[in-house]
Amino acid sequence: MAKITEDKATFYGKIFNGNVQLTVEKGQKKEGNNYVYDEDKEGKVTLFLDQVKDFKDKQTGEVKYIVNLPIALINELINAKNSNEEGFGKMFDKCVANGKVWEIVSMIRKGSSEETVKGYVKDLKLPQEVIEKAYAIVNAKPQEA
Repeated sequence: MAKITEDKATFYGKIFNGNVQLTVEKGQKKEGNNYVYDEDKEGKVTLFLDQVKDFKDKQTGEVKYIVNLPIALINELINAKNSNEEGFGKMFDKCVANGKVWEIVSMIRKGSSEETVKGYVKDLKLPQEVIEKAYAIVNAKPQEA
């Protein structure tokens, strides 16, 4: 079962007698005390679970977590994207593209050469506009990201 709106899609499922909720939504920016959806921000995926299993890593001693997702939930997300149900496919693709732009912004800020950035974009088969948008962000907001 899914609830899909223009800015957000929530998929519901069950696994091991627990509830799972997967939410995909557009990126947001803060305006005053409120957050509003922003077409140019990277989207996010939030996962809500009734239970998470933890274990201690025998090699490092660190506590780690295992999360089980029902495959049907992932399939529902894929089907909604492919069918563009309520515009979800377009919104999802836009969030992914924005995420790639911010990855490239990070690469630029960390000192990657223009050739490295172009190679990365070419490897991912992304349009040239992604590079232009990333450089525009870097030049407009040198302190962010």
